[in-house]
Amino acid sequence: MNQSLSIRAVAGMVLVAFLWAICFPFIVVGLPDAPPLLFAALRALLAGLCLILLAFTKGGRPSYSLRQLLILAAIGFSYTGMGLGGMFLGAGKLGPGLATVLANAQPLFAAVLSFFIVREVVTGRVFVGLLIGFIGVVVLAMPEMEFGNARFSGAVYVLGGAIGTAIGNVLLKYQAGSDDIYWSMGIQLVIGSVFLGIASVSLGEGFEIDWTWSFTTAMFVLAIPATAMMVVLWYALLASAPLNNLNSFTFLTPVFGLAIGMLLFGETFTSLEMIGIGITIVGLVIVVKAPRKTTSGSAVGEQAKVIRSS
Repeated sequence: MNQSLSIRAVAGMVLVAFLWAICFPFIVVGLPDAPPLLFAALRALLAGLCLILLAFTKGGRPSYSLRQLLILAAIGFSYTGMGLGGMFLGAGKLGPGLATVLANAQPLFAAVLSFFIVREVVTGRVFVGLLIGFIGVVVLAMPEMEFGNARFSGAVYVLGGAIGTAIGNVLLKYQAGSDDIYWSMGIQLVIGSVFLGIASVSLGEGFEIDWTWSFTTAMFVLAIPATAMMVVLWYALLASAPLNNLNSFTFLTPVFGLAIGMLLFGETFTSLEMIGIGITIVGLVIVVKAPRKTTSGSAVGEQAKVIRSS
């Protein structure tokens, strides 16, 4: 059964889509001054600490079971670690507009994961949308690229990040609805920053950062509105509306991203890339707009409650 969203939820999702879209442009601004994974780790850490500090000011202390902490760790690894890691590694190799489109293939991956995790039936319409979206992603990633080419590796990084974000979104849906929203999001961001920091050290990135005004501005925008504010808003929306309904607004992100890339960065696209972008967006719209059926919606809701309370 389709469920309508309130005007407040619609406005919230439009804002989430815009905040997600500004990420790649500001990443591109800051990358010349810091190694990508270290940059990502600092973004997540600053956002997480801000949310935890805000949680302290509100009073109360969280009480998490081991299972809940493991779920937060999994969210930190997938949503923050893989998601941000893929974004930052890929952003320096692709234009911000194209990178935003590829990153928002996330609903395609989320649709597949939802079949296995929340037992959502994949209808014929969803299957067609997945197939079209996959073709669009292939068209975007492969033209005039050779394996090992910088643009190809950038596309792989961004798509890997999209998979991590999709996994994290499914796990976030399980956690959504708890009263300690700032603690939950703050903790998973800090955990994600640890994973990113370990990856940075493992790859020998070094710790040299040039704290220019452009880098500082990019760090602030990415950490506060584009991460702390965005994840809290997204988490709150997940607690009040179905994930699939909310995901129907994510196709606005590549639209915002393409506009920003063209207007602010002078980004241009080949005819084949434009075709790929169009195919991808069509596939995304078909997937997220298709009617959804679950084998047992109440069972899923009960499962989520058990996980949160255990």
